[in-house]
Amino acid sequence: PAMERGIAIRVKDASNPEMPGTLITGEDNPSEQVVKAVTRIEGVGLVSVYGTRMAGVPGVAARVFGALADGGINIHMISQGSSETNITMVVPADQVLRCREILTESLEKDETVRSLDVDDDVSVVSVVGSGMRGTSGVAARVFAAVAKKGINVIMIAQGSSELNISFVVKRNDCSEAVRAIHAEFGLSQGPG
Repeated sequence: PAMERGIAIRVKDASNPEMPGTLITGEDNPSEQVVKAVTRIEGVGLVSVYGTRMAGVPGVAARVFGALADGGINIHMISQGSSETNITMVVPADQVLRCREILTESLEKDETVRSLDVDDDVSVVSVVGSGMRGTSGVAARVFAAVAKKGINVIMIAQGSSELNISFVVKRNDCSEAVRAIHAEFGLSQGPG
């Protein structure tokens, strides 16, 4: 509703209300900061569908997403490799087992799908910033910072807008991943 009416929103730090915070508007305000924010989403899980026969077969993704939509499952994030042999989705953690039931039932006769894995012990980290668009090396810096902390990245998704890189890590690694990215891009020092 705020976006539709052109209303700006200011997000502030409740523990430090004197800081100006972040102003969200419909305008792109260039900044020297490439990355503006790092967010985390907890309470999510992974659902992965695998099958070597999925490659090049039209409609597999439609069947997977259709079955989940019919089951009322909201998908937060999707990743599929160019090999087309798996589709991995991030869904609410409390719906992971329901996803497995829905997909097992709806795909049981589908010979293209061979296995289904779930993991409800994960979190999503997202790196956001308009300065990321067209800037070389942002992803390399993000993943190098995370790797230096010994954190494994399980899944990655980035839209063609280049404004957001989202990735999945084990839940226990989420806070450390966020801190590492904050340090890499100087976000812990306040607005710049």
